[in-house]
Amino acid sequence: MLRLNADNRPVVATVEASDFPWLLAGEGHHFVAVDTTGRVLGYLFAVPRTSNYDDKEIAELRRLIAEPFYYICQVALAREHRGRGIRRTFYATLAEAARRHGARLLCCDVNVEPPNPESLAFHRRLGFRQIGAGVASNGFAVAYLVCDV
Repeated sequence: MLRLNADNRPVVATVEASDFPWLLAGEGHHFVAVDTTGRVLGYLFAVPRTSNYDDKEIAELRRLIAEPFYYICQVALAREHRGRGIRRTFYATLAEAARRHGARLLCCDVNVEPPNPESLAFHRRLGFRQIGAGVASNGFAVAYLVCDV
């Protein structure tokens, strides 16, 4: 997953192995797509509003949204596997899990500088709408997006 993260920079934030304790502690949801050889094709990490996960982006979303939500911390997909429905499956599976846990919204942030038009278009197709903008912890300008589950 770390290699896939590196391959998707700068449109995704850098993730290091030390960033995973919250994930290993069972907070939130993670989904990984692998091929028949075990090669990671993509992943999605998400945490609920009530998670101990704390970064500038989720703090801003907590300020903007009072109701229960799941924050998509990061999603990455190998370029050669885009357009095959993997991301859409991740999001549908997360939405189902979020509903089971009482959340009403999925939230994320998408880079606007440096631009990530592919991600913005993908999220809009899924029904995400912008509720704010800011500067992420990595210094990138981001749009904060939400979608009803």
